[in-house]
Amino acid sequence: MLLAMSFFIAFFVVVFSFASLTAREPVAVIPPDSEIAGEGPVRRYEWFRNLWKNKRTTWAKEVEAKQRALVFLGDSITQSWGDDLKGAFGKTKVANRGISGDTTRGMLYRMPEDVLALNPTGVVLLMGTNDLEEGASPEEIAGNLDLIIKKLKSSSKEMPI
Repeated sequence: MLLAMSFFIAFFVVVFSFASLTAREPVAVIPPDSEIAGEGPVRRYEWFRNLWKNKRTTWAKEVEAKQRALVFLGDSITQSWGDDLKGAFGKTKVANRGISGDTTRGMLYRMPEDVLALNPTGVVLLMGTNDLEEGASPEEIAGNLDLIIKKLKSSSKEMPI
């Protein structure tokens, strides 16, 4: 009986340990629409999923180093500026959080890990281009932008956007 009880306990320890390792990895996958706030399109093409995972996995390792950075959130235009924004901001600590192909709804989803976790000193936004390409309405884009700004302001009322 003791052996069976020990096996039972060990089984649950292993199962729950494995479950915690395989629980939703916020950077690994784009969740279903039902888990994303806002309205409009979210890109799910294979190339985009791979880029999303690669960028966000790298950024997850930089959270401590990028604390209190000036964060740039956007799409391919922002991403193309490079990780340090080509040195355009001198000694200012910057974090480029642009992902080529991303939409406002995708950016809204990734705000907690990619932006807010950095406790930014300010946030520069460039978004909406891919929403238009995917057929989003101006109202959907404006609504998502409004939600993004509200999330940023709820994090810090004084932070410049």
